[in-house]
Parts: sequence; C-alpha cells; structure tokens
Amino acid sequence: MKLLIDIGNTTTSVGLWKNGKLSMVNNSNNNKLFLTLKKYLKKEIDKILFTSVIGAKENKVIIDKLKKIYKCRAKQIKSSSALLDVFNGYVQPQKLGDDRWVTIVASSLLYRKPLMIVDCGTAISIDMVNSKGIHLGGYILGGFDGYSKSFKNAYHLKNIKIKEDPRSQKKCFPKKTEDAITEGYLLMVISAIESTYNQIKKNQKVFPELLISGGYGKIISTKLSIKNKYEPNLVLKSIGFIENQLQLK
Repeated sequence: MKLLIDIGNTTTSVGLWKNGKLSMVNNSNNNKLFLTLKKYLKKEIDKILFTSVIGAKENKVIIDKLKKIYKCRAKQIKSSSALLDVFNGYVQPQKLGDDRWVTIVASSLLYRKPLMIVDCGTAISIDMVNSKGIHLGGYILGGFDGYSKSFKNAYHLKNIKIKEDPRSQKKCFPKKTEDAITEGYLLMVISAIESTYNQIKKNQKVFPELLISGGYGKIISTKLSIKNKYEPNLVLKSIGFIENQLQLK
C-alpha cells in the first residue's frame, strides 16, 4: 500500500493507493500535515510518494520525518523534461510545478488525445497537451484568496465579506457589492478557460478533453458552457497511476 501526498502552497492532500485505486483522502492546511498523517499510522505503508511546490529545505525536513514515522522509502516526483514518453513544454522543465507535471503525464497516458487541464487551487493553472504527449505550455491565474485580498486597499471594498461559493447566483447582473466581486471572479476565470479552449479549437482544429480539478474546481466546472470532467483528486490519482506505470517498465 502506498501513501500519496500532494503538498500545495497552502493545503496538503493525502490518500492511500492500493490495487490501482485511491482511498481515504484527507485535505488540510500545510501546517497540519503531520496531524493528518496520524490517521494513516495503522496502515501497512510500504512506500511514500509525494509532490511538492514548497522549498527544498522544507521538503527535506518532511522526507526525514516521513521515513522516521513509516520506516519506508519516501520518493518525491519532481518535474522533469520527460517521463513515460510525455514531454515537458517548459524552457526550464524543473520550473513547472510538480503537481502540474504529474497531472500532465498521467492524463496524457490515460486519454491519449489533446487535453486542457485546469487546476483551481491557491493559483489556477491551465495546461495544454497534444495527442502525442507533448506539453504545449500553459497559463497561471490568481486564486480566489489572492483575488479577494486585492481589494484590501480599496476604501469602500476592504471590509466587504465575499463568498467563495456563490450558490445564490441568478441569471441577472449582481446588485450587491459582495456578489459583484464574487461573480466578477467567476466571470474572469470562466472567460479565461473558455477563451483558451476556443483558441485551441480554432488554431489546432481539435476539441481537447477539458479536465477540471482542485478545491475551487467544482464550482468552475458547473459554470462552464463547455463540456468538462471534474476530477477532485486528480493530483493524487496521477501520482498513483504514474507509480503503477513505472513498475510495469
């Protein structure tokens, strides 16, 4: 049984991988990682696999602690120029986030068709992959927290409490400031995704599979006019899938 960990900028996802299936997924703030890991102490873990976007020094501390707790190997999957015949499109491949890289690799191998992968986390990333497993590049947008903080210097807006989950959205223009800010964020993100998708469709004459993931992804997925697939645990599933493929090599 494998313990899978995805360490993001602010949150960490943890899960178990056995027989090609993901289970027992937990999400927490980064500073509560080892509190979350206590839930897995009684499991028979033979290997730990993780991705991380934090610094090398912090990762080393985490690896050392993991090895001490579980008495097994801990392997970080890092962004590289190529993996399993999938190719990184970045000029400096190591600069691509590890979490983005594993979803690009696994999704490319699973779908084997043009892809557009959107991860809605602390930041929102949009990555394009062609049918040959070549990453074409991508965009990064600000996440909801950063967006909401951008109003702190606006006198009449700094004390407005805005909602991350706009459940009350109606088919009309917002008539309250907090709704206007929230709906404005949704409009910005959805417009960016749909504009990029239509650009790919026009320029490359293909209809890419649109995958949406991340904590804010569920809301985005339901608001898009383009058919898409929401995968809430895409990074963890990708880590497990890649491990399976490497074992088959």
